[in-house]
Amino acid sequence: ENMRPTLLLQLIQPSKIKSIAVIGAGPVGAGLTKALLNEKHFDNIEVFEKRPQFGGLWNYTKPLLKSHGTTSAPEVPCESAYTRIRPHDHEAHGPVFQTPVYKYLDTNVPKYLMEYYKFPFPNGTPLFPTRDQVLDYLIDYSKPIEKFVNFNQEVVRLTYNDQTSKYSVSSENLKTGQKSTKEFDAVAIATGFYDLPFIPNRPGLKEWHSKYPKSICHAKDFDCPEDYLEADGEILIVGNSASGSDIAFELATTLKRKIYKSKRSESSLPAGYDANIIDVPDIKNFDPETQSVEFVDGKRLENVNKIIFCTGYLKSLPFLPQNVNSSESGNSSLGSLITDGCRVRGLYNHILPINLPTLGIIGLPKYVLPTRLSETQGAWLARIWSGRISLPPVETMQAYDQWFLENNGDGGKYHDLLFPMDVQYSQRLNRDIRQAGNGGYFGVEW
Repeated sequence: ENMRPTLLLQLIQPSKIKSIAVIGAGPVGAGLTKALLNEKHFDNIEVFEKRPQFGGLWNYTKPLLKSHGTTSAPEVPCESAYTRIRPHDHEAHGPVFQTPVYKYLDTNVPKYLMEYYKFPFPNGTPLFPTRDQVLDYLIDYSKPIEKFVNFNQEVVRLTYNDQTSKYSVSSENLKTGQKSTKEFDAVAIATGFYDLPFIPNRPGLKEWHSKYPKSICHAKDFDCPEDYLEADGEILIVGNSASGSDIAFELATTLKRKIYKSKRSESSLPAGYDANIIDVPDIKNFDPETQSVEFVDGKRLENVNKIIFCTGYLKSLPFLPQNVNSSESGNSSLGSLITDGCRVRGLYNHILPINLPTLGIIGLPKYVLPTRLSETQGAWLARIWSGRISLPPVETMQAYDQWFLENNGDGGKYHDLLFPMDVQYSQRLNRDIRQAGNGGYFGVEW
């Protein structure tokens, strides 16, 4: 069993990979697919996208879902990394997958740092583009790969066969309900990791949600501050990162009332200031009988009417086998990648499972420039699978994984690449890409 990774690397020859499935055609999947196509080595590249168009999470869906009124989290708290988020059926638009994008959202990154290689935003685009400008930009960038994409096609199951070294990709057409299964030599996952809302557990939370189900939601459900004009009690934001700060600022400046924001630590991200934003400590427990919240310092907030959890998302790949010890051939490799939703385990370069290098996962690192990094990750992965970049010994890849465990921990911060780690990581990949020689796709070098 200890020899398993080495044996897999000996048996799998990347230069023989000819057919590739790409799961996801959003901002990350588009850059990845272009890199694979430009390698000019693979005979068949097929992309599966569950939405009807490009753009991924930048598709604005809130107006189509206003009638639902409850949290998008499958349960409160949400703790299952294998939960499949099903689309809402809309009479006119068909299946709709809810996204985190809200009405007045603009970017918190200047457009020049979001742009793909040699693909600028249109003239006149503001420094911080609005959500609709970003969506139009992504659609324009993605058009060249359109003929390779199966839209409205959701991957529902992915398995691997040790004997044949093939992947079976089972998908469902969300328009017709038709299901199909196809085999591929390699699979690249580019679904993004802002889909399954995470709501951390606290004493009394489940009882509160049972008694006041419409009082609790996640940042993924938020649309605009006007939706809270009729709130007759206190509004509590839970979380102090980008979405928590932004939503608190929108509510405070629009409603001209106190907005309470519970935080465990200071944020490293800039945030708008308003005197109506009242910082409070972490939550100790919820008291549904008195509709009050107690904080870790012993103080309480009474008459709480709305609670918005801005607490991030679980790393979720619901199409993977859920049982680590699955008896199905090869599924132990896939089933062990995600266990608790905090991180993806056993990866080299945050991309390749060390014991299954014909599977690639793009877009995992956090605190990076995701559009640009997707091109760089895709260019690196394409050269790995064409054989132009060789993987180091298993021991080296394991040491790299161990280094991140020691520095970032075994929890939700494992994939965090805070400066200067983001630049160093990109340079590591680009160094390999340059050494592979001319030809193929290149991203932006930092």
